[in-house]
Amino acid sequence: MAEVIEDVLRKDDEIVDIITKADIMRQLSNLGVQRGMLLMIDADCTKLGYINGGAQVLIDALIETVGYEGTIVMPAFNSDNLDPACHGSKRIARENWDLVRDHALPFHRKLSEPDTKDALVHQFLRNEGVIRSYHPIYSFAAWGKYAKIICDKHPLHFGLSKESPLGKLAELNGYSLLLGCGYDDCTAFQLARYSGDQLPIKILSAPIEQNNKMVWKDMLDLELENSGFEVIGQVMEERKIVKNMYLNTARCRFFSAREAVNIATAYFHIN
Repeated sequence: MAEVIEDVLRKDDEIVDIITKADIMRQLSNLGVQRGMLLMIDADCTKLGYINGGAQVLIDALIETVGYEGTIVMPAFNSDNLDPACHGSKRIARENWDLVRDHALPFHRKLSEPDTKDALVHQFLRNEGVIRSYHPIYSFAAWGKYAKIICDKHPLHFGLSKESPLGKLAELNGYSLLLGCGYDDCTAFQLARYSGDQLPIKILSAPIEQNNKMVWKDMLDLELENSGFEVIGQVMEERKIVKNMYLNTARCRFFSAREAVNIATAYFHIN
């Protein structure tokens, strides 16, 4: 009896659904991703199942699909790097605030670790030719033809506004690809939140290097949040501007970043 139970458990633990680079490239092509495209990726790799070769295979598939004339962009945010007095993702007891401030590390394009748990962005930053914008909270990583244009001169104030990499993504008619995640994780929608006066301006503070010293830099910005994003996604689905596919059991979505921002902007002006 014990042997039968062990056999059942072993079968339950077996990896059945495996996707390869060829599978991913075929699905990307079916979705409409083409050579030369500027593509922003938001992903939850845990939803994609077993990728033969891990996150690097997914990155290789994306790069080979858009080619050297294309561009891949990913958010590499560091919201955990905020001053403890700000509303970061981690809550630190007030008596430890000065300790954190005194021993914080300044933002570094290569060494500062994004706070996302997803492996894709972390692996992407290890790839040759990938550059990163300079923003201690809302940095972006990019590879390809427009990588330098996307990452150059990222303003510290209002770090997701039209002057940011997000604004350049829309200006250059880029596309957004959600791999295994929902509309609430769509970074492109954040750009639309800067179009009106609905949200209060806040002061955010994060450590940067200045004159070879670490200093806490105060920046004007909006608090990062995603209310209404799922509703915006539903409107996009109804207007049929979103293409869908599945990698294993994970739903993936592909759409124009410019169209998405326009719809999101209209939504935020009304709501």
